[in-house]
Amino acid sequence: MPYQLHWEPHGVYRRYWGDVSARERRSSLIQICSDARFDTLHYAITDFLEVGACPFSAEDTDDTAAMHVGPLMTNPTIVMAAIAVRIDIVQAVQAFRETLMVDAPYGVFPNMAQARAWIATQRRQIWSG
Repeated sequence: MPYQLHWEPHGVYRRYWGDVSARERRSSLIQICSDARFDTLHYAITDFLEVGACPFSAEDTDDTAAMHVGPLMTNPTIVMAAIAVRIDIVQAVQAFRETLMVDAPYGVFPNMAQARAWIATQRRQIWSG
């Protein structure tokens, strides 16, 4: 299992490392969404900085986007951020965002500080609007 979940007071930080399969990505999503804390999550951060091979086929991207529909309807104010610098992973995350079947804020950033700053801005907009 090349991922770890770290639950924070209002969010979850998911870190991948090594070679990550589509099955493992789906498993981590199921683990997050089936947790009792999911309904109160404000944000989810996914860190791809230590990933080796990580195949993102169009079919896997569509399947993963479809798996987000129910959870994002249950918790429509969640903000998602990815931390990635490798062009193949950044492009895969962008393809996922374009495929995402629910309108949800999802940013891609090169480091944790920028991801957290963006999340804070998004959360303020949600709370004020």
